[in-house]
Amino acid sequence: MVNFFKPAAKKNNLHQTVTIDIQRLDINGDGVSRLNKKPLFVNGALPDETVAVKIIEEKSKYLRAKVLNVITPSSQRVTPQCKHFYQCGGCDLQHLSEAGQLQFKQAKVAELFARNANLTELPWTDTLATDPWYYRRKARIGVQYNKLNEAIVGFRRKNSNVLTQVSHCVILAEQFAQEFTAFTNIINSLKTKKAISHIEVIAADIATVIFRHIRPLTKHDTQLLENFCKNKTYQLVLQDESSVRLLNGEPSPLLSYQIAGCNIQFSETDFVQINAKLNEQMVEQACQWLQLEKTDNVLDLFCGLGNFSLPIAKQVNSVVGVEGIDSMVARATNNSLHNNLNNSQFFQADLNSEDTSWPWFNNDINKIILDPARAGALQVVTKIIEFNVPTVLYISCDPATMSRDAKVLIDHGYKLEKLALMDMFAQTRHVETMALFKLI
Repeated sequence: MVNFFKPAAKKNNLHQTVTIDIQRLDINGDGVSRLNKKPLFVNGALPDETVAVKIIEEKSKYLRAKVLNVITPSSQRVTPQCKHFYQCGGCDLQHLSEAGQLQFKQAKVAELFARNANLTELPWTDTLATDPWYYRRKARIGVQYNKLNEAIVGFRRKNSNVLTQVSHCVILAEQFAQEFTAFTNIINSLKTKKAISHIEVIAADIATVIFRHIRPLTKHDTQLLENFCKNKTYQLVLQDESSVRLLNGEPSPLLSYQIAGCNIQFSETDFVQINAKLNEQMVEQACQWLQLEKTDNVLDLFCGLGNFSLPIAKQVNSVVGVEGIDSMVARATNNSLHNNLNNSQFFQADLNSEDTSWPWFNNDINKIILDPARAGALQVVTKIIEFNVPTVLYISCDPATMSRDAKVLIDHGYKLEKLALMDMFAQTRHVETMALFKLI
């Protein structure tokens, strides 16, 4: 077969500066317009705005541009509270009003349900929302070094692996929000400073700072870190490639938070919902929507630490929790004992596996709650429809996979009865939703 030379398509729009009108936001929060019959996506532009932009990417089917000047601003445009917003990649929507953010997120969910589940009329209930600032109780902060070997402490820039030096983060828990300069200074004071690869902060009952180091630290440097955290009343934890420990080499004590009358213990490496106040609202609403009764037997899939399992167990006959990570199963079991709950059992299983055996399932289970990761729960819902469990409550951090899974349930006799937006990740494009399905 003869291969003929085919010249690359000429990019006629790249680097052009044009003035355009923005029609809407796409599901990623970028403004959408059209140029030369191609869709044009503009980060930072809002609907009903006229903006001057520069084309920065051209593909065969679309263009991308950056805003040079907002000529006619949207009525929902606001001044970002964070001075790093236009460089830092941590937030997406600080330029959009709080009401506008919720409208965008609800429209995103509606678009995905229409596209993936053929549902155009959705049973919306009130949105769950809390203070959209200083809400994040756990965060990983990056550390890099410039040509002068000075530490840069912050978050990645938009569409880049390079860090933005941050001085103040308006979504991080207030006790850590202004600590970036202090973190930068203490790292720069270390003899082995380039051993520090990132910092993790956790606002819990014990405020904790983890310094991740990829090479051993000297005694001098560990003493400096100890003094720094002691003066700040933070628990210092050191993490290398093999362990997480206190300065003396001992494992660090478990942290905890309160939820619905339960004390949930966790380690620094465990997953917890990052918005504490919204998590409280979410668990309360889940219990209300499930209409829990003392005779209920509930299955909690992707149960984690027992964030839902334990509050539910206080109100029902029994709870079975299933989680893929062994350490989390052990933590949930211990949390159940810690809260004097003897009607809960926890099991390890890969719920994303095509293995069809569910040995922990029993026919007494009449309600299911699931809270999967972004990949969704396609294998789980495929299994649920075999058992005809009357009530399914689905919590999701990705409406694309939730809407995909919803179609499976709906196609097999379930009705979507309630749907709520939960603003777990204010100032970002990420969306958390709760959906109640009933077998009809």
